[in-house]
Amino acid sequence: PTTSFQASHEGDLTQGIYPLLLKGKRPASYLFVCLLGAFLLLLSLGVDTLVAVAGAVAVTFCSYNIQIIQVGHNTKMQAIAFLPWVMAAVIFTYRSIFREGKGWKAWLPVTVLGSALFGLAMSMQVKANHQQITYYLAILIALYVVTFFIWLVASPQRRKSVGRFFAASALLLVLGLLGIGTNAIKLAPLYEYTQHTMRGGSELAVESSENSGKTKGLDLEYATAWSYGWQELPNMMIPDFNGGASSGAVNYSKSETIKLLKQYGQPNLREVAKTLPLYWGPQPFTAGPMYMGAITIFLFILGLFMCKGRDKWWILAATVIAVLLGVGNHFMPFTKFWYYYMPFYSKFRTVSMALIILQVTLPMLGFFVLDKILKGGFTAEQFRKPGIIALTITGGFCLLCSIFPGIAGDFSGAADTQMHPELVAALQTDRAKLLENDALMSFFLIVAAYVLIMWAYSKPKDIPGDDAYVGKRRYVAAAAISALVLLNMFAVGKRYLNNSHFVTPKNFQSQFNKRPVDEAILADPAKSYRVLDLTVNVFNDSHPSYWHKNIGGYSPVKMQRYQDLIDRHLTAEINSVIAAVNAAGSLEGLADSFPKVPVLSMLNDKYVILDDKVAPVVNPNAMGTAWFVDSAAQAGSANDEISKLSSIDLHTTAVIGPDFKWAAEAISACEAKGAEAKVASWSDTVYMTSYAPNELRYHYKAASDRAVIFSEIYYPDGWTLTLADNPAETLKLFRANWTLRGAVLPAGEHDIVMRFEPASYRISSNISRASSILLILLILASAGGVLYGCREK
Repeated sequence: PTTSFQASHEGDLTQGIYPLLLKGKRPASYLFVCLLGAFLLLLSLGVDTLVAVAGAVAVTFCSYNIQIIQVGHNTKMQAIAFLPWVMAAVIFTYRSIFREGKGWKAWLPVTVLGSALFGLAMSMQVKANHQQITYYLAILIALYVVTFFIWLVASPQRRKSVGRFFAASALLLVLGLLGIGTNAIKLAPLYEYTQHTMRGGSELAVESSENSGKTKGLDLEYATAWSYGWQELPNMMIPDFNGGASSGAVNYSKSETIKLLKQYGQPNLREVAKTLPLYWGPQPFTAGPMYMGAITIFLFILGLFMCKGRDKWWILAATVIAVLLGVGNHFMPFTKFWYYYMPFYSKFRTVSMALIILQVTLPMLGFFVLDKILKGGFTAEQFRKPGIIALTITGGFCLLCSIFPGIAGDFSGAADTQMHPELVAALQTDRAKLLENDALMSFFLIVAAYVLIMWAYSKPKDIPGDDAYVGKRRYVAAAAISALVLLNMFAVGKRYLNNSHFVTPKNFQSQFNKRPVDEAILADPAKSYRVLDLTVNVFNDSHPSYWHKNIGGYSPVKMQRYQDLIDRHLTAEINSVIAAVNAAGSLEGLADSFPKVPVLSMLNDKYVILDDKVAPVVNPNAMGTAWFVDSAAQAGSANDEISKLSSIDLHTTAVIGPDFKWAAEAISACEAKGAEAKVASWSDTVYMTSYAPNELRYHYKAASDRAVIFSEIYYPDGWTLTLADNPAETLKLFRANWTLRGAVLPAGEHDIVMRFEPASYRISSNISRASSILLILLILASAGGVLYGCREK
């Protein structure tokens, strides 16, 4: 089902707002939504407009955001863009309970409005369809609410507002659930689907698997493959601390690597200089560092020393948790606790993504303290010591790295072991130079921010007590720091998203142009067949899927049983085809010596593409869209079930898992009836008459009841099979051959219809509709209540 990437919007009346908010060209629309949300978030903290602008820039232009836009993770960027909107609504709602005035009219209408806006923001954030980012948002909200409650009850004076706190919490909970409920049409089918995917865990008993029997989720090693290293954390302040991106650019005229390659006559050196293997950290590869901004880090450290109260502590707690989650397999006790005991966490991979929490928390505290400083919330004396400490920790570290870059390590990564030592030495020199330059850049930025704050505190002696003059200085300092933040974040972001990453629509579409081999395959009038394209990375490239039903492709949420099939059978069979190609020496020779590939054949892999300019090779053993079987091989376990695929003639026998014992018995009964009637199986036929992703039609003729296997992937929720001339008679589907669908058809000649009509879609669309109506009405009512209250005043 397309649940994981193109969900239905039926019943969701708020869906129309989403494209309206994202109106415009990508990525500008994503960045604008994030800027506006981050601006509102800082305003909710009481930050002045100008400082809020700087903070919004710091949140939005974190290098990770730019990188995920560049690599095409659109839903992730949309989810991140709406995250500050949700937090702004939460903070605004809780702060509204302290509004002064007589009775409930002073605070309740505004609290209801804040909660309604929270529900709307939550609806938009969930619409982005990136549940992992929503999970991190939930962590932020939970920490804020818990800290706010502790702060509230810690003081007898504030304790009188506990009732209002619970009222606000109840409103946020109800309206938040309504906001999430608008997306029920998307979430319910997705949850249903997740149980059967890689995120739901494998049924195969792998004794060596560390998480076997403990959790249903991704393999722990796979989930933590992209873990941020402890030694990478300075990347947040010095972008090229670990070399930046796996494929990055160096200064052409100053690069030692380019000088070396020039000596050996390497062509196209200017292009090579843009794609050198510069990253030397512990991750398999990366699009770049999670650079949060040198000024932001300085201000955050300053905030830790200068700020007091609830906002500092929940932000610090969220930051620490995010770091510990982000380092993943480098701090396994913490990771395992979350993986085994926290709801849904085992469904997520790329644990380093947790550091997106820091994109919000670091600027929040940093620009919150800057705002207090520039508003005169701290005296020059109060700033002096924390300012020097923050400057020493951040600026001092950057200066040390610039003078002694070797403190970062030896500038050699795991991938370097495959390179010539001379090339590695040149790369190490370039990496060290990158660190040195970026460390110096960060040092000057931090010093500049510190000097501007000091300048804002000072004033000429001949202007005693001139508040207007001091206020103007502070405004200039705030503007200057904002400009520095923008220039810095924009300049670093341009390393990862620039003119070279944009193409014309014509060039973009050209990657999907039909190749000669595609033309040849598409001339086949057959209703359905599959294609194996060996000109691409089979299970990491989805381009063949544009024209064909593809054996391969890519999805991080593919069905677990198909992934098991890849691991246990398909990879080996594909390798056997490649070996046969190499041995045959020609397409004609391969056609005569095509290897036996039973699993590819049962998937109806009719064509194998070896070259995009010549005709494909035809698999002579492809089994078609459907076929009758005479017997069943009952498996005793999941491992037994998948193992039998290579040892049984799948043309005549169906492999049945232990959870479908009834199907094996039904097939045996058909076999007995056929033997009694002495029916010749060759006279029975079954074939597809029409194909659509959600409706397949077949025609068959059978002298007696027969078991049929369809070359379609089995999915337990929603598929039905009926006789076209008697739709009320439902035929029972079962799983066969590990991943395929099967059924027992009654004797006779009939058309049959297979449809995808899951009950979850019908139920969840009604939930979405009801939630949408209630949410919209409450937003209108609360806005009206606030306006009425203002008119009364």
